[in-house]
Amino acid sequence: MKQFLLVLATIMVTQAKAQFAHDFDLIKCYSTDGINWTNKTLFQDSSGVPSVVQHSTGTLYCAFQWFPAPAFTPSNTAWDKIAIKKSTDGGLTWGQPTVAVMSGYPSTYLRGFDPTLAIADNGQIRMYFSGSKTSPLIGLDSTVHMYSGISSDGVNYTWEPGVRVLVDDSVTIDPAVHKLGSTWHYTAPRGMPSAGAFHFISNDGLAWTRTTTIASDASHNWTGNLMMDGTTMKFYGTPSPQGGLVWMKSTTDAYIWSGYTNCNGATTSTGINADPAVIKLGANNYMMIYVSSLSVTVGMNENEITTADLEIYPNPGKNNFSVKTKNGETIDAVTIYDVNGRLVLHQKENTTNITHDLSQGLYFVEIKTGSYLLRKKLLIE
Repeated sequence: MKQFLLVLATIMVTQAKAQFAHDFDLIKCYSTDGINWTNKTLFQDSSGVPSVVQHSTGTLYCAFQWFPAPAFTPSNTAWDKIAIKKSTDGGLTWGQPTVAVMSGYPSTYLRGFDPTLAIADNGQIRMYFSGSKTSPLIGLDSTVHMYSGISSDGVNYTWEPGVRVLVDDSVTIDPAVHKLGSTWHYTAPRGMPSAGAFHFISNDGLAWTRTTTIASDASHNWTGNLMMDGTTMKFYGTPSPQGGLVWMKSTTDAYIWSGYTNCNGATTSTGINADPAVIKLGANNYMMIYVSSLSVTVGMNENEITTADLEIYPNPGKNNFSVKTKNGETIDAVTIYDVNGRLVLHQKENTTNITHDLSQGLYFVEIKTGSYLLRKKLLIE
């Protein structure tokens, strides 16, 4: 029975991660206390599983699983790969995603996924990630373990041979790693939320020893990230079921944890709010990157949104595109937002054929009809 539940849980995880590619993005927001969050903007479209660290030089690095358009095409070598974005100005602006390179990682292994970044004891950037010597036939299985690589630039990594963490009878995914005092700590969800989290410790971040399981319940999934706030270590996790509030627990020794604290503002009213990664940038300045839906950014009423009835073509396109509703309903207005939620075009005439001078990049097109709002992504080449 235990194995059945484990397989069921890992299949559900696999399906959810695949759904990120089509429906979900990474949202960035800020807080002065680590609990109440505001200023939500799009961090990266079509992505999931974020992790963020700040190097001693001040540079911020964010790793995530990337699913750029066009989906599932052989020419798209970035699809379902780990990507990195950098910021040198405290997170105000970020560079474009770059696919991470893991030199020495065997080509016969399952591609790396679920990245977590940490600043190693030698000052370099270490990436922990899930992988496998084989390709599981159904969902994920107990051959999936945690591996690692080391880097001086955050993009090009050298694989550190061997398995970092494994559990003989369980899948090992969604690692969260941080150092508390002189000890490194690793957590990962055990399966169903009520199963809590695996907990491993290490003196060097390479050789790990399993310790006591971290307890949880059906409402709190230990999929997320660890961070340090002064001398306190915190874990920000995923609500269960989806649509709830991102939550936080804190500890000073990694064994005795506080109660659950719900985070306000870093969520949508429906849909997914998952895998939060939080970093403290300074006094009263926290940044979170988490998985959510597009409507957070553009400020739409989620109860009025549908995408199935809207067609935009060509997409990707250049300086013009056409829109139509599949049921033939008249389009009253076309509004386009940029990735920061700013309105860049609003048109009430000639609403089926749009000519524009927008620069290259990702936009969100909102169509208003007499019955509802429709929205879709638009990529300008």
